[in-house]
Amino acid sequence: MIKSPLKWAGGKARVMPQLLEHLPKADCLIEPFVGSGTVFMNTEYRHYVLCDNNLNLINFFRQLTGRPEDTISACRWIFSGGNNAEEFYKRRAEFNSLTQKADLDPDAALLHAAYFLYLNRHTYNGLYRENLKGEFNSPFGKYAEPYFPENEMRLFAEKANDTKALFYHGDFRDSIPGTMRLAHDAVIYCDPPYIPASKTASFTTYGKPFTLDDHRALVAALLNVNHQYGHRAVISNSDTPETREIYSAFNLHSLSVRRSVSAKSRDMAGEVIGVLRVCDDCDSAGGGRCPDCGPVMGNATYGEMFLGFDPAKGCETQEPF
Repeated sequence: MIKSPLKWAGGKARVMPQLLEHLPKADCLIEPFVGSGTVFMNTEYRHYVLCDNNLNLINFFRQLTGRPEDTISACRWIFSGGNNAEEFYKRRAEFNSLTQKADLDPDAALLHAAYFLYLNRHTYNGLYRENLKGEFNSPFGKYAEPYFPENEMRLFAEKANDTKALFYHGDFRDSIPGTMRLAHDAVIYCDPPYIPASKTASFTTYGKPFTLDDHRALVAALLNVNHQYGHRAVISNSDTPETREIYSAFNLHSLSVRRSVSAKSRDMAGEVIGVLRVCDDCDSAGGGRCPDCGPVMGNATYGEMFLGFDPAKGCETQEPF
């Protein structure tokens, strides 16, 4: 297993063997929720389009890929003498003050990326959390000696450059349709924030909740690009009744994963890996493009995902979003 330079909530390191069994072959892998980049680092596609709604994360990857030696040096400098609460909160404030400048000033963008890695490695479990002002506010992690991932950074930069990986900042509603022109033979792998397994559990990504309606919109977007471009899709999520209802267009494969939210909590959690069901003849989800796939795949399920779909006339009546 090749590790990411970043610690990340919901990282896929523990499920990569199972995930690899379900990721189909293609020329390009598109990830609308790239997170730590673990899937990128442990797959063998010729090309990658790596997207995320977290601009600070995308900036780190862009700096590391475009200026690897400068980024590693800056990260090493920021790490120096920073493993105490006073320095952590001082550097957290400096990171937040640079957020607006990083998009305009190349030097600020590089320094911002270095602070990003510092905070990721010094905060509790690498948790990325923002307040209502959009400021990073995760607490000091109190680690004896935070790991400096120089080797992992070099491996990430080398692979990103070898595969000419593209880094795209945006919500999945923009990144999924927006990146379709970049690849003709692609698989889309989505690892969105998980649906809570109970009423007391919740997950907030980058300060904004990812709702059940967001999950439904994600399914609609994946079905839409499959309909228009034939791109296949694979998803990961928690194994809940809501997941099974929302992702009913997918074949869902169950697995158990050991979670380590804290040192005292290492329970097993149910997850699913979902593979979009497509017709063997037309390679389309939901049917409508050949005489056989409509009854087999179920036009009604497909129609529920798209406004204006007429099951009696088939999928060619659907106007794209």
